[in-house]
Amino acid sequence: MKFIQPELWYPKGIDDLEPNAWQALRRLKSTSVIASPGAGKTEFLAQKAAYLLETGLCPPNKKILSISFKTDAAKNIADRVKQRCPEEISNRFISMTFDAFTKNLVDRFYGTIHGDWKPTKPYEVIFPNRGSVTSFWHRLQNRVPENYRSSIVEAVDQMTNSTFESNVVGSWRIPENGLKAPQLPRDYIIVMWLLEQIEASGNDKSNLSFTTINRLAEYIIRTNDHVRRALRETYSFVFIDEFQDTTYAQYDFLLSAFRSNEVAVTAVGDYKQRIMGWAGARGDAFHQFEADFAAEQIPLLLNHRSSPELVRIQHVIAQAIDHNVREVQTSNHKSISGESAWICFSKNVYHEASYLAQWIFSEMKSRSLAPRDFSVLVRQRPEDYEEQLSYYLAQYGLSLRNENVRIGKTTLQDLLAEELTSLFSNLLKLGLGRRNAQVWSQLSADVQLLRNTSQEDDKVQRRVERRLAVFVSELREFMQQSFNPENARLAFERIISFIDLNDLRNTFSRYATGDLLEINLAALEEFFTNCVDTQISWKGLLDEFEGSNHIPLMTIHKSKGLEFDTAIFMGTDDNAWWSYKQGDTEGLSTFFVALSRAKQRAIFSYCQQRGQRSKVADFYALLKAAGVQEYEVSPSVVA
Repeated sequence: MKFIQPELWYPKGIDDLEPNAWQALRRLKSTSVIASPGAGKTEFLAQKAAYLLETGLCPPNKKILSISFKTDAAKNIADRVKQRCPEEISNRFISMTFDAFTKNLVDRFYGTIHGDWKPTKPYEVIFPNRGSVTSFWHRLQNRVPENYRSSIVEAVDQMTNSTFESNVVGSWRIPENGLKAPQLPRDYIIVMWLLEQIEASGNDKSNLSFTTINRLAEYIIRTNDHVRRALRETYSFVFIDEFQDTTYAQYDFLLSAFRSNEVAVTAVGDYKQRIMGWAGARGDAFHQFEADFAAEQIPLLLNHRSSPELVRIQHVIAQAIDHNVREVQTSNHKSISGESAWICFSKNVYHEASYLAQWIFSEMKSRSLAPRDFSVLVRQRPEDYEEQLSYYLAQYGLSLRNENVRIGKTTLQDLLAEELTSLFSNLLKLGLGRRNAQVWSQLSADVQLLRNTSQEDDKVQRRVERRLAVFVSELREFMQQSFNPENARLAFERIISFIDLNDLRNTFSRYATGDLLEINLAALEEFFTNCVDTQISWKGLLDEFEGSNHIPLMTIHKSKGLEFDTAIFMGTDDNAWWSYKQGDTEGLSTFFVALSRAKQRAIFSYCQQRGQRSKVADFYALLKAAGVQEYEVSPSVVA
C-alpha cells in the first residue's frame, strides 16, 4: 500500500486528538503517557498504531506489540486497530496479555531452557494463594538441613505470604549458568519455590504459576542472544496498557526484552488507578520506567467519559491521592435530571436490594436504558451480593450476572473476550436469523483473516465468503428445528468445526503454542452447556450466552477499562474493606476507579447490616466534601 506522509496523517473514526495526545502520538522514542479515567487511552493507542503503520514509520518488515493485563482489553485495542487500518497492515499489530505473551515465549523456545530449570512439556498452570505459600514454608523448614534451618526460619519470618511470589520471587532472576547452590537463605527459599513447581508432581507434570512462567521467559531472553535479537527485530514499537499495574516480574521482563535503542516503548496508564499492589504491582512503575527507558512523560488532560459533575467529584478523590494532580476537562455533558451521585443508606440487605432493584427498573423505563447500561461493582466476593439483589431484580423481570465466576480455568469475563468466543457468538447470531450488517461485516473480515486470505486475491476472497454464506444458511436451517440439548450440542459442534481450531492456531499467535486454546474451548463448551440447561428456545440461548438481558456484577478490579451509564458500588463498609487503613493510597485509588466507571450516575450503597464504616470514613468524608448527599432507604420506600 502507499504510505501517508506523517504530516498529512489524520485520526480515523474520531474528530481529533487533544494537543498532548498529538505530542505523545508523534513521539518515536519511549514515552510515559499519564491518562486519567475517560482520557481515551485505548483509543489513543489505536490511533498511534494506525499512525505508525499507515505512515510507514513502523516499517513493513516490523510489527507493533501491544501488551495488556486483561484479555478483553487486549481484544478491544486489537479490534479498534482493525477498524482503523487496512487488513494488510493491521495484521502487523499484535495484541496479547502479559501472561499470554510470556507463556508463548516459554512454549516456543522451550528447547533453550536447560538443566534443573526445564519444566515438563506439557505443564499445568496453577494459581498459588496465601495458603499455598504458607504450606510451602512448612514443607521447606522440614526439608532443609538442621544446621541451616534457623537461617531459613529467620528469612521466612521477614517475608509475608501475600507478597512472597509477586515481590520476592518476581524480582529474582534465574542464574545464567544453571543451578548453583545459593549462598543466601532468601535465594535458597526462592530456588526451592521455583523448583518445586518445575519438578514433575504426582500427575507427572510441572505445575507453573504465571510468575514462574515469567521468570522462565526472562531467563530465555537474557541468556539467548538469538531469541533476544529476534524479538527486538520483530517489534520496533511496544505498547504497555495499564502500566501502573506492572508487577516486579513483568517490569524485569520488559527490561531484558525491550530496553534497547531499537525499540520504542509507550507506557500508558494512571498512577491514581494503581489498585493491584496486592498482586505485586510496583509502586514506582512510571518513575522507574522513565529513568530506565529515558522516557518523556506526557499527561492527557481531557475526559471523554464522565459528565462534568462526576469529573468534579472525581477530582476531589484524585487530590486525596496526589495533591499535585492536574484538573482535567470533560468533552461529555450531563444528560440526566437530578443528582449525578449519592449515597444510599439502608439498615439491612433486603431494604438495600429492594431499593436498588426498584430504582434500576424505574431508571431503565424512564430513560430507555438497557440492562448492560448499569453495573454493580464490589470490592471482593461478588457472590456475597448476588442472592438478595438477584431475587429483587427478578420481581421486575431483570437478571443479574456474576461476571467474575470461574468457568473451567478462566473467568466468564475473560472467556467472553476471547477471539474463539467472538467468532462463535457471531455465527450463533447469524444462525438464529438475526440480520445484522455490522455482525456480518465483522464475521466476514474475521473469517477472511482466519483462512489467511490475501487482500489482492479477489477470487479466493469471494470463495471464502461464499463458504461462509453457505454455512450460515445451513446453520440457520438447522436452528429452525426444535430447541433441545441434543440439537444445541450439534449446533455447537458444527460451529466449532467451521471455525477450525488449526486455523485459529495459525492465525492468532497466542493460540499457536501451549494449551490456551484448549482451556478456552473447554470453558466455552461448559458455559454454552450451562446456558442450554436454563433455556427453552434458541433465542433465549443466545440472549443468555451474550448476557444482553443481564445486569453485570463484577469486582472493581475487573471493571477497569469498562464504562457504564450508571455504576452502583455496593459494600462501602469496613467488612468489605477490612484491610483498608486511613489514607491508604491504593484503597483510595480503588474507590476512585469505581467512581470513574460512570458516565452519568454513580451510586454508593451502604448497608448497616453488612458492617460499620469507621475504617472507610475517609471515603464518606471525601464524598461529603464533594457535595455528595446521603439518603436513607426506609421500609416504606421499598415496600
